[in-house]
Amino acid sequence: MVFGITFVSIGSSTLNNWHPKIIIMNYQILKSLLPTIMAFVIMSTTVTFGKVDDRTTEKTQEAVENASPHDWYTLATCAEKCFKKKVNLKQASVWLDQSLEIAETPFNLELKADYYIDNKLPDKALVYYVRAMNIIKENDGEGDVAHIQKKISKIVNIGR
Repeated sequence: MVFGITFVSIGSSTLNNWHPKIIIMNYQILKSLLPTIMAFVIMSTTVTFGKVDDRTTEKTQEAVENASPHDWYTLATCAEKCFKKKVNLKQASVWLDQSLEIAETPFNLELKADYYIDNKLPDKALVYYVRAMNIIKENDGEGDVAHIQKKISKIVNIGR
């Protein structure tokens, strides 16, 4: 089996004097190295992603610790970051609940509904989407709720 070609110079450096030397690698050696190479690739990938997850967890925990006691927005955005990265999910859920206890806003209500969708609880999600739409309508009579309506239509199978 041929795996590569090496060019070796014989004499002067002109192209006419270059001759290919074919290197034939032992298939058994390559076969024995493959599991080691694969293990290295998998381990390095896991370590890299683990560091990103740890940074997300550290940064969000630090932000929550430094936030004021009535800062619903920091709690909600930190929960959102954790949900997106799929890290620290239990704590993120607690932060989102605390955010909702401080103030119910379209942002954190929709985030809670999205959380329920991700956890296969569409009936609970529907309740939070409707509450988010109602607050948007109360605050701004002509607020844009189309993106929430699309999410609701997916839950109730409308508009397929």
